Amino acid sequence: MNSTQTSNDPFEQSPSLVSDELRAKAKYILKLFVEKLHDMGIRSAVIATKDGFDVAAVAMSEAEGTKLSALSSSISAIGDMAVKEIGTGNFHQSITIESESGYIFIMDIHNPRCAMILSVATSKDAVLGKVTYYAKQVVAKMSEV
Repeated sequence: MNSTQTSNDPFEQSPSLVSDELRAKAKYILKLFVEKLHDMGIRSAVIATKDGFDVAAVAMSEAEGTKLSALSSSISAIGDMAVKEIGTGNFHQSITIESESGYIFIMDIHNPRCAMILSVATSKDAVLGKVTYYAKQVVAKMSEV
């Protein structure tokens, strides 16, 4: 289905909200991000809609990118609910998950055309400050496109 067409199928709604132009810009911005941090142990980087559909991905495999999109969507929704329930705001800005072999960063992208999420999976060797700094730049750029 062309991204400019609409569908009555509820399962087709989210992907169709993302224009080809937005996808192209997301792929370009994500590619620059991964190139900038090529020595930081980036395993996967994905921009997805808030409901978990890939917009752009640089992943070890397509399946890993799809899984990261879906899981990040759920984690992001829980983060939003938590800050609302606790009274610390209307939405979270970022979530970091640390494991024994790496990190997952999840950041909301507040784009007026389509709410999105940036998810980045790294190895344990990643320099957190540097990854976070450049991830915030991706979020800022994607909020404006």
